[in-house]
Amino acid sequence: MVPINAFTCVAVCVTFDDVLAVLSDDPQGYAMPCSNRTFWQPILDANGKAVAAARADGRKHMNHTFPLWRDDAYLLYSLNGDRAAGETMMAKRHEFARDLLLAECYDMNGEFLSKLEDSLVSYATQRTWVLAAHDPKLDVFYGRSVFVDLNAALVSSFFGSALYMLGDALSLETTTAIRDALDARTVGPQLDRLVGSAIPFWWQLHASNWNAVCFNGMTSAILTAVDDKQVRAAALVAIIDQSQAYLGSFFDDGYGAEGVGYYNYGFEEFAELREKVCDATQGTVDLFDNANVGTIAHLSQLLVMRNQNVASFGDAHAGLRFSYPLTQYSLYAYGDSKIVAAPNTRSVPGKLMSLLLPVTMKRSCPELYFDSRGSVQLRHVFEQSKIAVFRGTDASLFDMTFKVAGNGGHSHNDMGSYSIAFNNTIVLGDAGGPLYYDAQSFGTKRYKSPLINSYGHPVPVVANKNQSEAAAVQKKHKFTLATTFSALEDTATTDLAAAYAEPALKRLQRKVTFSRSGLGHISIDDTVEMQPGASVNFETVFTPLGAWTSTGANSGLVRMKSGDTVLVCIDASAPFSVQSQVLSSYNVTWTRVGVKVASAKQTEHIKVKVLPGSATCALRTDEQLS
Repeated sequence: MVPINAFTCVAVCVTFDDVLAVLSDDPQGYAMPCSNRTFWQPILDANGKAVAAARADGRKHMNHTFPLWRDDAYLLYSLNGDRAAGETMMAKRHEFARDLLLAECYDMNGEFLSKLEDSLVSYATQRTWVLAAHDPKLDVFYGRSVFVDLNAALVSSFFGSALYMLGDALSLETTTAIRDALDARTVGPQLDRLVGSAIPFWWQLHASNWNAVCFNGMTSAILTAVDDKQVRAAALVAIIDQSQAYLGSFFDDGYGAEGVGYYNYGFEEFAELREKVCDATQGTVDLFDNANVGTIAHLSQLLVMRNQNVASFGDAHAGLRFSYPLTQYSLYAYGDSKIVAAPNTRSVPGKLMSLLLPVTMKRSCPELYFDSRGSVQLRHVFEQSKIAVFRGTDASLFDMTFKVAGNGGHSHNDMGSYSIAFNNTIVLGDAGGPLYYDAQSFGTKRYKSPLINSYGHPVPVVANKNQSEAAAVQKKHKFTLATTFSALEDTATTDLAAAYAEPALKRLQRKVTFSRSGLGHISIDDTVEMQPGASVNFETVFTPLGAWTSTGANSGLVRMKSGDTVLVCIDASAPFSVQSQVLSSYNVTWTRVGVKVASAKQTEHIKVKVLPGSATCALRTDEQLS
């Protein structure tokens, strides 16, 4: 069962013997068992508020019964696509048991133990740990198959941590129930797919956040619940190897194809996995010690506009920012910050890290180095994914992120999209991703939603056709991004023609001009050129994220709740019409403004210029479109 010659290469090759030599003889989780008061008491004393809050949560649960498992709530997804009811029910059970575990760990006086053990047994033996959305045929629910999903990995981490943290304080009955459940549901099947002959779960070699999330959870479970040291070592070597697939969800320039929301989710888990692997291998294996991880770990410095604003591309919620604790953990790992935080607090090991790291300033692996000078510049260009971030000066008020490619998992059809911030408020551009998911979110009807297809994005429409599916197009066509830079003005130019399945389209040039002159302004200039004999039927789109008010045939104002206002001016080489439409999808509401030109000519231009609200739309002669 154990492949003695197993090895992997992160920065250097890691062999089975390397890991076996440094791994503890007995199962071991993160930090120390809760019974080790010499270790924990100073840390708990330094975290008085967090400990008091955990104790209060535990005592609150003492007066309530463990939330019931409800088949009817779980099965709603298979009936009508409703994820919320079942997932909420499962989350409440998890949080109840987790709160009791932490409260008992922090005091270790038995106050919560009886209620905790009852909850642990009920939780371990509930119908399934897998979310309904990840078991569409109900094979796991009805016991026909096994699977480790995002939630089952989290649950496994929780149970493994409980065994390690409380040890002999748990009764034999409780310990047996947990071990039997882990062996049957997740740890046993996972070992079969790591060091056995079973076909791996799809996510084990897949470039997505699933890889990081599931391996993070299962690493805790395996290190704490598998007695055989050789099996633990072999499994950890396989995890170190296969977890590198997660990095495939990033471009070589560090841009994350899944968007900032899933960057936070996935990289938080990968960073926690890194900390646990460093800890378990006594600093000999560092998942961050990889040429690409340095850039990925600094994405929060490279992709941001000012005031930590970041474009909500992909399924990221509007207004979402990079996780501050994750950023601090990453910067600390590379010696760029003297402050450290736990990268992830969804898991029990993460909760413990949040207490331990700021107090001990522990480095489980040696400090790394990354040249992060790009984070303080006026601009940053992701050369491979074709994304440009333009930042203003102290005097100018605009920032912008312009996106040509970079599509992958969770992508929208948004080639040529952008996000514009004015006075640190995002005013125009990508409206972000769904505020909830249903059965259609990742199904065959995903691109029916204007929030996800190109219709609701600030990208053109050609001959009444929206963009094709972006990730598929980018596999076939290599888009380009030409840039010019100066202190006062940057430009970025691309040809979006390949994004449209329109044979009559010859060229669709989008040029962005970002000016830092005065208070700043931005122009988006689209030039469409059709094949000989074809006429122009073309629409440029911009998407206000505040209240849109037309102020004339060629202008309008975007007013934000913050009080910030920008003026939008429109010019074109031919007569044009302007039509605004309020769109709503997945609880997100925004405005789409289409500027349409139809002419018998082969080539036409439309320019959209964004200025401070106090400006006017009078254009200088040298700015007129030819």
